[in-house]
Amino acid sequence: MHILLIYTGEFQTNNAKIGGIFQLNQAKLLSSFGAKVNILNPCFVSPRYIFKNSESNRIQKIKKIQIYKYYKKNILPAKIKKSNYLLRKMYENISLDLFEKYIKKNGIPDICHVFDIRFGLAVGSVIKKKYKVPFIFSEYSVEIANKTLPLDKNYINKFVKPSLNICDYIALPSNKFANKFKKYLKIKKNINILPPVIPPDLDNIKKKKKERLFKFIIISRLDKNKNIKVPVQAFSKIKSKKVKLTIIGNGPELNTLEKYLYDKRIKILKNLSRKQMLKELSNSNCIICSSFHETFGVGLVEAAYYGIPIISSKCEGPQDIINKKNGLLINNSEKHFKKAIHYMLKNKNFYKQKVIKIDIEKRFGYRFYKKCYFKIFNKIKC
Repeated sequence: MHILLIYTGEFQTNNAKIGGIFQLNQAKLLSSFGAKVNILNPCFVSPRYIFKNSESNRIQKIKKIQIYKYYKKNILPAKIKKSNYLLRKMYENISLDLFEKYIKKNGIPDICHVFDIRFGLAVGSVIKKKYKVPFIFSEYSVEIANKTLPLDKNYINKFVKPSLNICDYIALPSNKFANKFKKYLKIKKNINILPPVIPPDLDNIKKKKKERLFKFIIISRLDKNKNIKVPVQAFSKIKSKKVKLTIIGNGPELNTLEKYLYDKRIKILKNLSRKQMLKELSNSNCIICSSFHETFGVGLVEAAYYGIPIISSKCEGPQDIINKKNGLLINNSEKHFKKAIHYMLKNKNFYKQKVIKIDIEKRFGYRFYKKCYFKIFNKIKC
């Protein structure tokens, strides 16, 4: 099996150090199953980085995986709806050039898996039209769930819907998000569920011995959608001195959250490496998610893999992840987060590490993913 993943964002550059992490994890896993897997990475760099050094056009190698990079500087902001008409055409052109360079060395792939409704979908569509390569489409962006996608109705009707119609398989990360996707775009085509894979580096972290303090953790970009102020306010009203809250992340809401650092039980860690982040996570007792919208929730799955219970707001993705074995789904308010934190402290012995880990591996682990992906492949190729 020869699979080509197509990612149209910045892939692990200085501007986006974890860009393309889902795609890289997927490529590593599929490669471990014996498939030939590479990544095509055409990218127009955001205007905000136009005066910074750009990623070079090259073939980057990560173990067996080759990442074909083709980067160009761009003055058109993708958040302006009209810009996307021209950007789409630009992406189609550079992607075809890059694909042709790729197939000269690697041959035509059996299947492409594309990401991003704005540009990745267009790339998959144009490659299929010219080379007859079937493609899977996936979308992880929260912009559809919160209705902030910078595409007008004309663009959706003229480009998005026709591309989805010729797509061989639509695979979205969670059921609630899939429902919103279908409703937002007003499409009738069947949508399937394929969550992101559990990252392969979780077993590389050694846990410390548990401390006496009960440690809550939030791992997130600090923006309004993540709504982190609410659980922080709830935590600050917990009277116990034997608790701690660590927030890992950065973003526009940082200054707002720093106002709560008068409470010495709360700390914010910015710009941690992934290894440092996983060390903090693996030595925590409970993870908190307070987002208004989440297409899935990889951080929650990572926590569950370590046997850590979850408190989460009832947004899209977490509803597929959380059950009675591993945590609480609650309304998104200070009152409900405070109540959930109290419940977790009183019932900490109810949640069993091994039970949580076995359950999450069964539902989202490597065997599950292998079974799902090969089922998709066989369905498309039949």
